[in-house]
Amino acid sequence: MEPNYWTRWNKKRISRRAVLGGGATVALGGAAAAIAGCGGGDDGGATTGPTRTPATDPVAGGSITLGRPVTVLGIDPHQDLTGLDIDQRVYPYLYSWIPGSETMIFNNMATDIERPDDTTFIFPLRRGVTNAPYGAVGENEELTSADVKASFNRRGTSISAPDKRFPRYIAGSSDPSALEPALETPDDFTFRFTMAEPFVPALREMANPTWAIVHRDVIEEFGSGRLAQSAYGAGPFMLEEFRGNERVVLRKNPNYFIQDRPYLDGQTIVVITENSSLISAFEQGQHDVNGAVLDKEDFDEFSENPDYTVARAPSLFYPVVHMKMIRPPFDQIRVRQAIDMAINREELIAVIWKGEGEYNGPIQWPQIKWALPDDELRAHQVYDPDGAKQLLAEAGFPDGFATTMKLPQISGVSFIADMATVLAAQWAQVGINVQLDEVELGSYIGSTLLTGNFDMTFFPNLPYDEPDRPLSFYHSLGVTGSGNWTNYANPDLDELINLQARQTVESERQETIYAAQRLILEEYGPQLTLPGGYAYSARWNYVHFPWEIDGDPQPDSNPPFVDMWTENA
Repeated sequence: MEPNYWTRWNKKRISRRAVLGGGATVALGGAAAAIAGCGGGDDGGATTGPTRTPATDPVAGGSITLGRPVTVLGIDPHQDLTGLDIDQRVYPYLYSWIPGSETMIFNNMATDIERPDDTTFIFPLRRGVTNAPYGAVGENEELTSADVKASFNRRGTSISAPDKRFPRYIAGSSDPSALEPALETPDDFTFRFTMAEPFVPALREMANPTWAIVHRDVIEEFGSGRLAQSAYGAGPFMLEEFRGNERVVLRKNPNYFIQDRPYLDGQTIVVITENSSLISAFEQGQHDVNGAVLDKEDFDEFSENPDYTVARAPSLFYPVVHMKMIRPPFDQIRVRQAIDMAINREELIAVIWKGEGEYNGPIQWPQIKWALPDDELRAHQVYDPDGAKQLLAEAGFPDGFATTMKLPQISGVSFIADMATVLAAQWAQVGINVQLDEVELGSYIGSTLLTGNFDMTFFPNLPYDEPDRPLSFYHSLGVTGSGNWTNYANPDLDELINLQARQTVESERQETIYAAQRLILEEYGPQLTLPGGYAYSARWNYVHFPWEIDGDPQPDSNPPFVDMWTENA
């Protein structure tokens, strides 16, 4: 048995047929596209709700309305981070990804992969992937390797795009101008590159929603800001209307390369940033698919109604507190440890996650293969307010201290502010008086988080299903590749993070990732991870998805959103 997906795809040609079977995915949850970074979905292991009706034969036609609790700030896939669920509907990608089995699905532009060695990637491309008839540049034009190259270069050099390590491995340099010549197009339907050294997360990274393929003429014409509120792609749907704080309207792309797909004629995403109003709109039948952030009580209530299909799965969201470790008092490990010891994680699980939550280390708990054991985390993350007070006194703060913690202001995702409030109350019990400063989401991403403009900050990180991305937040180069937000630098940790990214033997990589996490825990920073819970979904029974959030797409699945259908066609 091969040790992991890397070696499964390595040193051989994979002659997989590009199957045009059934497939789709649910929209990103409200907060999923809200915070910087990009990521996968949910692991399996949970059971679909008992109210699900058996699917009948799919029918074409009709439209559905989906709720959304967070404003869509932009839909440029290479630059914006709050509209990734929209991007996946309007643009093509190289391939799709199955998190559970860590394998590719060649259901999009790439029909195959050839890996002659650890650093070389060769993708034969599908013919007939054609831009939608938008009445703009690139309309009705077939996408080629030149478009893949232009898209990879733009994504890899975009200032606001996360994680530059992968494109820098391709370029063999931190110089952005070195990326474009490293991306090769031997012919119109072959795309290839050779990295300077192995980077195990590369296969997962290229299926990330930020690596959309955009026609090169569209990039040239609209790439300087206009793609934030417009789209000209070859995905299953076309953008008809964009009002990011109200609604996004999509209609079927008549040029879509999969015959007779998508099933739906259109989708409308309605933004309501008050969670109870969003739930109410769904219950009243105004929305076909719930978009509100549901908790266990909501899920239990919907589960009892035979008109709904529900599902539950471990959430890879993980709330984190960042501290600026170069600034007093966070430069003292005793202070950071006191902050951690004052956190009552059991109370957070009870209050925020309604009793359904688990402890998180630097790698989220649903990443079972990579996460530290629960008993080890609980032994380290001990609630001890008396011990916290003693540490503060030893650090020179017998009466505690005052500070400010910034957090994103997202009215449709109340648990962020709720958790921050609980944390502030817990810290106050040991004399740490934390003033909460809510910052509008766009400003938070651009002017607070990415610039490191904080002493403390709190946010729910995205649901990554590969361990490299969470670890990159601790690397001296950070997730953007230009520096850690907290200015934290530890050469020993950098070495471990770099090593795991090169290790193709799963057991060896696992041990390195464990070692990196244990080093992080002993530092009590720059991040303190908090418990995570579950994700819950609900929709009316007449809307059908090919798979639920508690399971993976099948190997013959189509790209996301293609095979959703409604009985009300």
